[in-house]
Amino acid sequence: MMAAGFSRRFRQQSGEHKLLAQLNGKPLLQHTLQQAAASGLDLFVVTRPEQAAIRALIDPATAVLCDSHGLGDSIAAGVAASSEYDGWLIALGDMPLITADSYRAVSAALADAAVVRPWVDGIPGHPVGFQRHYYPLLTGLLGDVGAQAIVKRDAVRLPLSDRGCVYDIDLPGDLQAIKEFS
Repeated sequence: MMAAGFSRRFRQQSGEHKLLAQLNGKPLLQHTLQQAAASGLDLFVVTRPEQAAIRALIDPATAVLCDSHGLGDSIAAGVAASSEYDGWLIALGDMPLITADSYRAVSAALADAAVVRPWVDGIPGHPVGFQRHYYPLLTGLLGDVGAQAIVKRDAVRLPLSDRGCVYDIDLPGDLQAIKEFS
């Protein structure tokens, strides 16, 4: 779970970090983590060392501290911290509506495909799954360059109906709109 961003756009409009913004009485990140944990899959959360409020929310997940300069750094840190695994699901902390079933579906699809990306109504979503084969590429990512090139080249589309896979929070208005779905 990627939770090491600065939340700049959200902060500019609201003054607070989006992962700590309240949604139905709980921080946004707490919703995201509960859904991911309900999948039964092991959960690692990449966050910044100075983000004590975010770290306080992630128990019982494994914290991976990273002075991230972007998504590439965060992915590399998370994958390296779980180097003994056969594959990884890259999920984003600002996507609280992804269901546990969707996490499990992407994980299961990795048995037959090296890279799996959910698609909902023609829109690419998250989490994105990678088999072990991609370990060197994922741990070699740097800065703000994520795994998009790998995904565009190699991903198998997994059709899902879970709209949570395509809905993230970038601005305070997104948080208000999400209440329609939650």
